[in-house]
Amino acid sequence: MLTRKLRMIISCLLTALMLALSTCAYAAPTPTPVPTLPPMDASIPVYDENNPGSLTPDQLYAQSAILINQDTGDVLLEKNADVRMNPASTTKIMTILLALEYYNINSVVVIPPEAADIPKDSSVVPVTPGEEMTFTDLLYGFMLKSGNDAGNAIAVLVAGSIDSFVDMMNDRAAELGCTNTHFVNPHGYTAEGHYTSARDMARITQEAMKHTLFRKIVGASDYTMQASSMRDEVLIWNSNNMVVWGSPYRYKYATGVKTGTTSAAGQCLVGSATKNDINLISVAFKSTVVFPHAKWQDTERMMEYGFAQYQTYDFQQLYEMTGVVVPISGAAEDDPSGGMVKLNALMNRSGNYEVTIFKDDLNALLSDFKSRLSVQYTSDLVAPIEVGTLLGNLTFTAEDGTVLTALLTADRSVAAAKKAPVRFSPVQWVKDTIPPWLLIIIAFFILFFLILTISKSIIAAQERRRRRIARERARARRAAQQRRLAQARRHNRYVQERSGQPPKRPVR
Repeated sequence: MLTRKLRMIISCLLTALMLALSTCAYAAPTPTPVPTLPPMDASIPVYDENNPGSLTPDQLYAQSAILINQDTGDVLLEKNADVRMNPASTTKIMTILLALEYYNINSVVVIPPEAADIPKDSSVVPVTPGEEMTFTDLLYGFMLKSGNDAGNAIAVLVAGSIDSFVDMMNDRAAELGCTNTHFVNPHGYTAEGHYTSARDMARITQEAMKHTLFRKIVGASDYTMQASSMRDEVLIWNSNNMVVWGSPYRYKYATGVKTGTTSAAGQCLVGSATKNDINLISVAFKSTVVFPHAKWQDTERMMEYGFAQYQTYDFQQLYEMTGVVVPISGAAEDDPSGGMVKLNALMNRSGNYEVTIFKDDLNALLSDFKSRLSVQYTSDLVAPIEVGTLLGNLTFTAEDGTVLTALLTADRSVAAAKKAPVRFSPVQWVKDTIPPWLLIIIAFFILFFLILTISKSIIAAQERRRRRIARERARARRAAQQRRLAQARRHNRYVQERSGQPPKRPVR
């Protein structure tokens, strides 16, 4: 194993050798960037492949980079994203965007003379002035072979001249909100005043990815260009190794987009990838040329970081985190959960539900998920119940209208409270067994008989009083009569005693 110091010395020598042997393609090329990643800088933590979500901007070779969500534009990671950079051939993304927006892709075109007006060391398809070919083939050759000759041809076909097309490029960039972008040519060959930023290029790519043909072209591993008036059929391969089958740098989630490499720009790559319905766009500008694989590694690390920021949940996982808990009445006093029971959801076989979200949005997802649940109970929820007892049905309606159903069962048993001795209560028995309307009728008759009885009692009492008074009066008459008789006898005895005659018997 080489020591860190020795590796640094060797890398520096390699850098110097590459600079000495490289051909100066431009009048004033910018210096080749010095690597900023271990083993060049031991102060930066080593990238952990098992924990891609821990990626930091310093662990990227690129001097300027950005990662966004293609659908929302949310920025997930950035490094000097607003610094003006030389975009090299990633410029071609804006060129093909305008071609798709303003030209008939089904047309047959004749290559204009301007196609040959390119620097001698330019990458070419090649196409030849006067050659007839389909516009689609021209676009494939332009993007996969990164042909500057095709770039000039497209510019003239769309706008009538290269200068007019460049004006269109700058106007479109301004429309997209690009504030650090200015184009000088349609292909990206290094030129003074030709620049963009990682953030601006991500916006341009986001707009281009809305076109089906663009996605098809940049995601192709290879393409067969039809025979034209000046050449035979030819198979071309994509310069973006991340989408090329059999490439050691192929990334299984990659869907595009475009490479760019010059001594001035370093290694550049605008990438795109899709996983679990999450679409990402990355931009890596001015990766070191010392390590030829730098742009592939930077892009894959950014994509893995981006995907790690999202989490996919299915119905069962979301239900477990929200759940349905119900109180069971009549539970034993010593029930460990106070009679509360969680309901397990036994999904029916039909239907499926998965959703992928940014990891910080879980609480919002759970709230929305719970609002979409509808529960119908098929039980009175009274103890005792046994574990697994069917207590209800659940219906879930997803945002897209998908409907899922499930059976709800008790996740545990609940014992009933001990019952107190039952005592017979006539009043309660009447309330429980006799309907209210009948009680009213019975009460009416009872009241009627009560009044009748009282009336009879009053009449009887009055009759008894009358009879008593009559008896008392009769006794009084008899007593008065007896008093009169007694008085008469006393009077007779007195008379007889005075006259000497025997007393007379009182006449009764």
